[in-house]
Amino acid sequence: MNDFIMPEARVATEIAFDGTNGQPALPYPAVAVPPYRAASGPNWRFSSFFMIACAGYFHGPRALNWMNWGLVRDNVTWMSLAPMEIESQLPHLGAGRGTVVVCGLGMGLMAYALAHLSAVDRVVVIERDPEVLEVFKRFSGYDEWAVRDRVEIVLSDAMAPGLGDRIGPVDVLYADIWPYLRMDCMVPDMQRILKAIPAPVCGYWGQELDMVDWAESQGVTPQDFAAEHVTAFSHAHGLPLLGLEEPTYPTLCRMAATNPSIGRQRKRF
Repeated sequence: MNDFIMPEARVATEIAFDGTNGQPALPYPAVAVPPYRAASGPNWRFSSFFMIACAGYFHGPRALNWMNWGLVRDNVTWMSLAPMEIESQLPHLGAGRGTVVVCGLGMGLMAYALAHLSAVDRVVVIERDPEVLEVFKRFSGYDEWAVRDRVEIVLSDAMAPGLGDRIGPVDVLYADIWPYLRMDCMVPDMQRILKAIPAPVCGYWGQELDMVDWAESQGVTPQDFAAEHVTAFSHAHGLPLLGLEEPTYPTLCRMAATNPSIGRQRKRF
């Protein structure tokens, strides 16, 4: 039996899925990580911890060589820097350009990473919960971000009529506002968000799973899923979805949709 060598943990300033450390590579840019700091409140805490390995979104479990950060609220981990969460954001990060609207603040990772891309001029984050924003400012170092002047946070429901008029022209719209993957409300929610914030290109968290599931309902096996099915899904639902900027995207959709670490059962609510 080979001896297991514990990876050396580090506080990450960026996380790359470039094939180093024997891990599968993904065709997307490195993710810049905010200068997080430990913080806590009456019902929540934000702290660092180390995980040896964790399941990814496109791949199975992969080793971690970075210190994870996680937000725990009412003793439940809401989000973290686990590979599952980061990998699922990568296609949307890779498509970032011009003015990008991000619906859902979360840990601020997506806003920070997008603002570091040379192709992105402005990031507008839509967050409806003032408490989330207050907590975020305490653990993220937001006011000291080197890219602070490129990030704006708007307190609003992402589906509020006329929200796009307040923001101005948008190049890419991204939404990550749901607690679980494979929720049937995602497509209708995204349609309402796009109506409120018109954009020529949009994307939403977990869309790869919905695309393959929908294609299966049309008689297409996951193994046969291809670029034409990405396009068909987009047209069928009136969403100009990103993804095909990357030639291997259909393969990545198949990998995510059949990943045993992600439950196949759809959620009605």
